[in-house]
Amino acid sequence: MERIEPMTPKGVFEYRLPPSKSHMIRELMLASKSITNTEIIFDGTPGDDIISMSNCLELMGVKIKKELGKWTIEPPKNGLIAPKQNINCGNSGTVAKIMSVIAATFESEVTIDGDISLRKRSNTELAECLREMGCEVSGDSFPCTIKGPMKLQNNLEIDVSKSSQPITALILSSSDFKEKICVKLLGKRVSKGYLKLTIDLARKWGFKAELKEDSIELFSWNVKSPGKVKIPSEISLYPMAILLDKLHENLQVKIQKDDSDNLLSSILENLEIPGLKMLDLINASDIITPSAALMAISNGGEIIGVEHSKGKESDRIIKTCELLNGFSMKCESKKDGIILLGKDLPKRPEKIIKTHMDHRLAMTAVILATYCGAEIDDVEIINVTHPDFMNMINELR
Repeated sequence: MERIEPMTPKGVFEYRLPPSKSHMIRELMLASKSITNTEIIFDGTPGDDIISMSNCLELMGVKIKKELGKWTIEPPKNGLIAPKQNINCGNSGTVAKIMSVIAATFESEVTIDGDISLRKRSNTELAECLREMGCEVSGDSFPCTIKGPMKLQNNLEIDVSKSSQPITALILSSSDFKEKICVKLLGKRVSKGYLKLTIDLARKWGFKAELKEDSIELFSWNVKSPGKVKIPSEISLYPMAILLDKLHENLQVKIQKDDSDNLLSSILENLEIPGLKMLDLINASDIITPSAALMAISNGGEIIGVEHSKGKESDRIIKTCELLNGFSMKCESKKDGIILLGKDLPKRPEKIIKTHMDHRLAMTAVILATYCGAEIDDVEIINVTHPDFMNMINELR
């Protein structure tokens, strides 16, 4: 439990973002399937989700030399090997989905597991997919044991209305596919930017398939390392910096806005519009919690399009409302979003704020607490994305 007292910071403050876990997890996967070494360059400290990905790959024969600001990836000469122990994906749903598909390429049983939070999340869509391709999958959540190999078929359907992670996992593993497979995407797509990111990054390594309106054909391709890749900063944490800036009138927060892949650029521009009344986060549900806090302290409004955020590290609609209510900020949950009344500065909570092992809830709670104080549980979960966060916040004292 962390006790935070109110702060009155002044002057210019540099808000430093960690390397993007979305980029680095994908680049690590691609680098592990190349035949030559790759240097991954980044600023800041990689979070625990990235570490989990590297740990999983090392169990499959990948060698990773970790230096300050640079990792060198040496793939196994004869391809990934089946791990001899359970794979621990930590808190990362993306890593768990990728590892599930990789596990399905082996003839031996592989058990995929993670922390308490990951064990509460569904893997139904991908599990059903793997079963359809002839794999044995012990359950629709984690831990689960998977036994392959996959038997590819001409056509496959996958629901993308809750997450883009399952199709991302299939794309990143498709270099080993011996036959062409047409994957039909069912439902209204969410998190479109992250699926586009997967395809764009894979193209730099030799991926040739094209995403059509509701389908993509996957087939074997040679993974060729570009030699060196640079990881941008974690743009999904940018709203945290905006929230800190808006809470403290004598503080000027400086932050580099690095979104070269346009994951969130338009959404972030909307978030800073004065008098914003409605924010559609169907493709950016990760930022629901700080966005809700921002709208609560300003003029209020409504967040929509985030029904799928219920399947994140926590039910982010319900738990964001619980968090804001704990700071005496008025809001109302809806099926696909949140209504904020506005003009609500946070007040010190009477009870300990629960983070529900959700790093984005925890970071938002800490930033609100810099204004009014609070006691917050499990703040160490922030290390999943931003290991330097608490040290950075303590610089405000």
